Amino acid sequence: MSKRIVGIAGVGAAVIIGGIFTLMSLTTIDQGHVGVIYNRNGGVENQTLPQGMHLISPMKKVTQYPVALETVEYKDVQLATKDGKPLTMGMTFNYMNDPTEVVDIFNKFKGAKPEDIEQSFILSRIKEAALSVTSKYTILEIFQNREQIKIEISKEFTEDMKKQGFTVTDFVLGTPTPDQSTAKAIQAVVDAQQQLEALKVEKQKAKEVAEKQKIEAEGKAQAAIAEAKGTAEANRLMQQSITPELLKKMEMEARMKWGWVTIQGANAVVTEKK
Repeated sequence: MSKRIVGIAGVGAAVIIGGIFTLMSLTTIDQGHVGVIYNRNGGVENQTLPQGMHLISPMKKVTQYPVALETVEYKDVQLATKDGKPLTMGMTFNYMNDPTEVVDIFNKFKGAKPEDIEQSFILSRIKEAALSVTSKYTILEIFQNREQIKIEISKEFTEDMKKQGFTVTDFVLGTPTPDQSTAKAIQAVVDAQQQLEALKVEKQKAKEVAEKQKIEAEGKAQAAIAEAKGTAEANRLMQQSITPELLKKMEMEARMKWGWVTIQGANAVVTEKK
């Protein structure tokens, strides 16, 4: 009987140990990741694990690397400008590990986790790429050419990361933030530029008003000239139309209207009122 109990206990212990061993060997690879296997007996294996659950020997260690896009944000990256002004900029981007390069990435970074790589190596590379660009511009030029600077930083950083086995997309550059004294100086320049633009607008408005008044004056002058010419032409035509015969006719009509009658004799003309 005791032997039977011992046997049952042994089986139970084996089951428990087996269950523990199974739990210890069970590894889940998250969605959008692959697992790189490090075998304590033979080093890094070339075969990676796809997403899902896997039974892995306790002698092996699995490190997951994202092969789907991951978003990384760096706030207040310390940079400098061509004229020696300090400023900070935030940067956000998406990246993923090249599935064919994850084993090399594991070896290159000695098995470091992705978040550790992001906060050390990748952060240093993006800072270096940004600094190489901002150091070519003055602080004022950086504010005036933000889109161009974003393109340059994105291009340099993306190309550098590709060489390391990372694919970078959707790079976003935040608003540059200078120190307080520089910010005041920039604001003074901006205010002066705005005042200059306002003066240009006022000058343009004054010019347009003057042009309008000139056109109106020219129009009135032309109208007056045309009216004068018309009056002169009318007078000329009237003078040409008045002949002795017309005058004589008009005189006769007037006399008849007012009752004066002209009697013509053999040797004289007598006019009398009727």
